[in-house]
Amino acid sequence: MTRPTVIDDDPAALEALWAALDPEPGLPVPCIRAVMISSVDGTTTVDGRSGGLGTPTDRLVYDAMRARADLILVGSGTVLAEGYGPARTAAVWADRRPGPPPVVLVFTRALGDALIEHCADAGDGLQVVAAHGVPGDRLEAARERGVTVHVLDPGPLRTSVRSLATHFGASEVTFEGGPQLLGTLLREGAIDELVLSVAPEIIVGGDDSRLAVGTDATRVPLRVAAAFTCPRGGLYTRWVVTGADG
Repeated sequence: MTRPTVIDDDPAALEALWAALDPEPGLPVPCIRAVMISSVDGTTTVDGRSGGLGTPTDRLVYDAMRARADLILVGSGTVLAEGYGPARTAAVWADRRPGPPPVVLVFTRALGDALIEHCADAGDGLQVVAAHGVPGDRLEAARERGVTVHVLDPGPLRTSVRSLATHFGASEVTFEGGPQLLGTLLREGAIDELVLSVAPEIIVGGDDSRLAVGTDATRVPLRVAAAFTCPRGGLYTRWVVTGADG
């Protein structure tokens, strides 16, 4: 068995971590990469929040992916549960991103009042992507509150999401959850890579949560492209979705 590279937070290790997160050559552009965390047993939330599983190294990975991203995608349930605001560039990665932080696009099928209120208070760094077919009165209600709303094109989600990312001029796109939207994107071939942190613990009882969910069982083959650990524990991996790289 090959032991993964050990990463800590000294300058040389930060350089190695940044390099480990480079997307595989030959992937589609824009490249869409999911950034997720789970415990060893596959649990993805504690008390309803993924933040309860985080480690210092996981935070470095998460912040690095945000610093790399031209655009961030996230589901509305995750935004409300985690209290999302506009993206910020972490100080540790600020020298690698001289420009402004990426826009966060919040995906919704309903555009409910709670989401409108949340985004109205966040400014233009947090914008909404409504599914095709969301009623016009919901779109109008959001826009009246100053929320920037984009509507997905009809047709396959893989095509409409990539078209939206292209509209923003994005090359690297980071998807941050939640599990239902991730399941849909994986099933439809809209995810190119998975950056997965495995927290060094097993959760006994509590939330019944999975990395990706859906109504039907679907196999999505992957191959590991990078793996490393750190002195504080945990396993940090980058997987390529088989077929995304030809």
